[in-house]
Amino acid sequence: MAWICGVEEAGRGPVLGPMTMACCWVEEKDSALLREIGAKDSKLLTPQQREETLERLKELKKKKKVGFELIILSPKEIDSSVEGENDNLNLLELRTSITLINKALKKKKITKALIDCPTKNTEKYAADIKALLDKDIEVIAEHKADVTYPVVSAASIIAKVNRDKEIEKLQKNIKQPIGSGYPADPSTQQFLRENYKEKKYKDIFRKSWATYKNVVEAGKQRSLFHFETESEQEKKKEAEHAEEIKKFAALEQHGYEFVPPKTQYEILRMTGPGATVIKYTTGKLLIQGSKIAKAATEDLFKRHKLV
Repeated sequence: MAWICGVEEAGRGPVLGPMTMACCWVEEKDSALLREIGAKDSKLLTPQQREETLERLKELKKKKKVGFELIILSPKEIDSSVEGENDNLNLLELRTSITLINKALKKKKITKALIDCPTKNTEKYAADIKALLDKDIEVIAEHKADVTYPVVSAASIIAKVNRDKEIEKLQKNIKQPIGSGYPADPSTQQFLRENYKEKKYKDIFRKSWATYKNVVEAGKQRSLFHFETESEQEKKKEAEHAEEIKKFAALEQHGYEFVPPKTQYEILRMTGPGATVIKYTTGKLLIQGSKIAKAATEDLFKRHKLV
């Protein structure tokens, strides 16, 4: 019996909360079964669809048709890698992938590992993992492996649902909204600005993130020049953007999620089923993707009155 496994992460970009990584394994001949129960790139599914698919995966696990493992990486562990000498987030992912695959190797006769690669050099990434595994197996690292391979899609769903549950746990213990944890989320932005100094929350922020450092630096500048508040003009501008971003949160129920803006001229950036949505400070709204995906997204805009 030849088994294969897939590895994927969730929560790489947020400034708040952990990153989760999962490994799922299945007999290669049963790989199509994962597609049948709804396993595909977690970003293409709504939160409810991801939950339902995970429940089906658990049922298959009870029948010993599949197996999976999860590792939760805390903000402290992430900061340690990002700011460590000769270390970075990609290496943390690589080490965690090795740990997960070795766990799978102890349970099944895995012959191939499929990994969603975070670096440009996919061949080197695969070779570095292969060299440190407990057994000699085939290792394939590709971009968008969670779209191509059902077993990686399943790992993507396991990681994403569990990352969301970790955020839910944090929210239960915190009275004010913390949002999704992504830098573009207005609730996360506000929570960070108001609580970055609070010792009781020190373990939930990724202090190595530029988003966190910028807030800290802004706080120092305000103290230095005795500015108690921002100008009314800046407050108004921020409020306007926050309201716009809040409206676009309606797309989350259709599989979209906020990701960090790439330039200072972007108000928001979201990725979803085959498309990327960008809103600029000029008011311009851009949809990137295939013709079908763009048409579907434009229809969602009309339904939610975003245009």
